[in-house]
Amino acid sequence: MATTRASTNAAVPETGDGTTTPPVGTPTPTVTHYQQVAAEFMSALDEISQIIPKLEAIHVSTANLVRSRLNVPNEFLATVTAAVEQVPELQAINKLDVNAARDTIQFLEAFRPVRDKVDAFAKNLKYTMDSRKAKLATDSLLTYDVAKGLARDPNSATIASLVANMKR
Repeated sequence: MATTRASTNAAVPETGDGTTTPPVGTPTPTVTHYQQVAAEFMSALDEISQIIPKLEAIHVSTANLVRSRLNVPNEFLATVTAAVEQVPELQAINKLDVNAARDTIQFLEAFRPVRDKVDAFAKNLKYTMDSRKAKLATDSLLTYDVAKGLARDPNSATIASLVANMKR
């Protein structure tokens, strides 16, 4: 069995998959249910993103150019593509690849509903997070108000101490 040395110079056995097990007595962080669900979702999202051909990441050197061309209508792009396809003089200037242009137009048309659905999902996820926080905040503020009232009782030293912590 192979071993590696921990910072305490104690032998740490490998698990067989190349990872090491922590020494006995070393606390490990607790992974919550929601952290597991979020990790599973992010993994699935990574898999889904692999489906999209040539998915590009935003880059600072091209972001301004991309943003500046978004106002050009898709109908104009299709019209120019058709013109280049039909007119040999426009083909001769070699500025527009008709096949690549058609591919891009098809991509834009096909993925627009996907983008709309993803945008709606992102808004719903944000709203769900905000809504849950708002409910917890409402309940917490109400509890704080009640605790402040209870803390006025001289026999409630523990609650008074907790209210002081809440006030921070």
